[in-house]
Amino acid sequence: MEDKNSPNKIKREKQIYWHSIQRLIKWSDIKHLTLEDDDTIRSYWDNEDNGFYGEIIRMVEETDEQHQKRIADNERHNKWLKEQRYKSYLKLKQEFEK
Repeated sequence: MEDKNSPNKIKREKQIYWHSIQRLIKWSDIKHLTLEDDDTIRSYWDNEDNGFYGEIIRMVEETDEQHQKRIADNERHNKWLKEQRYKSYLKLKQEFEK
């Protein structure tokens, strides 16, 4: 499971195969892939499109660029949360000082 707040690099999902066809996935569709033991195969029916969808997901370590972006996004989000809490505090303070 991904810990998006970790200061260290984390493993992220990487889609290594995707299909959208009118039948279930067959071995011939994926035999060209080099699968690993921990790869996840997902397949499902979409009622709206009346078709099968499938994908194979592999957990890979995030790149340096992804890591730096995630850390920056977390910092920006935490700053926004702090600002929202402060705004709430000011509203409550005003309400209870009356």
